[in-house]
Amino acid sequence: MDHKKRIDDFYSGKLSPQQAQEFLDWLESPEAEEFLSAEIIQLWSEKLKSQSISWDNNPLWLKIKAEKSGFAKPFIHKSLSQQPVRSIWSWAKYAAAVILIGVSAYAYFSSQQPQGVEPQTELAEASKWITRTNPSGQKTRILLSDGSTIYLNSASSVSYPEDFQTNRRVSLEGEAFFEVAKDPEHPFSVEAKGITTTALGTSFNISTFNRQDKVAVTLVTGKVKLQQLGASQELLLNPGEESLLAVDESNPQKYKVDTRDRILWKDGVLKFQNTNFPDMIDILQRWYGVNVKVTGKPSQDSATGTFGNNESLRNVLHVLSESMGFSYQLNEKEVIIHFN
Repeated sequence: MDHKKRIDDFYSGKLSPQQAQEFLDWLESPEAEEFLSAEIIQLWSEKLKSQSISWDNNPLWLKIKAEKSGFAKPFIHKSLSQQPVRSIWSWAKYAAAVILIGVSAYAYFSSQQPQGVEPQTELAEASKWITRTNPSGQKTRILLSDGSTIYLNSASSVSYPEDFQTNRRVSLEGEAFFEVAKDPEHPFSVEAKGITTTALGTSFNISTFNRQDKVAVTLVTGKVKLQQLGASQELLLNPGEESLLAVDESNPQKYKVDTRDRILWKDGVLKFQNTNFPDMIDILQRWYGVNVKVTGKPSQDSATGTFGNNESLRNVLHVLSESMGFSYQLNEKEVIIHFN
């Protein structure tokens, strides 16, 4: 491998992030130590052997000492006897690795940052958040480090900090059910489309699957407060209450609901209750991970029915087709619904 070309490519930004990381790992290997030592020793020796050039090596030594402690400053004898030169070579071998590794890492990561941004700050921020995403047709349960649990619905995503035990914040897109571990000193908050839901120890459901771009928050146990982005007003929910609100809602309201219906999805139960046809299609696509195409004029009838865990899509379509008057074709991940 041409190591000189690799170094040139590194400094000119031609390496991919993976290749750059491999290069930095190589710099710490015995192979790199040998290669770099030979290079710097050659340069150092040329300076020492040149009697016509006055060269002060002290600034370089101070630079090395600042980078790495534990080295003794080499003694350079005027006569360049054999023993002092060997000492210099032995010391320079380690000094070369220290300098080049530090400078290389700094040069690379600095070149990857936009101007005006502190590299270390941006890297630190990028490493603090974890994101979990479910595609359509998949549901997962996420156990958090504080003991809380997130049931994440299909076509949904959550993000949360790595230091979650002391920084209990969650960002949600889609739908999730939360079982929050009690910790009065560290409130648990969820942000979804500009609506922040805060709880100490409780269980609640949040859904952003609303065609009007609203957030539905349903409280099962405990107590939560809702707050819109940029607003000082708070809305408190008690168990069995739900609120459907947008970030610019002028007068947030709450109402009583059957919370069991709101969280049936968590146990794999699919329920339609007077669900209009467009919403029914959205749910089927998310639930089963399929693409639904409709031909003809859809019925104005609503979908109603409850389907147990692991109910096949074909059985669900059969029941709904009987009540809503359509025929269908099921081809792997595509469903075609026909209205006469």
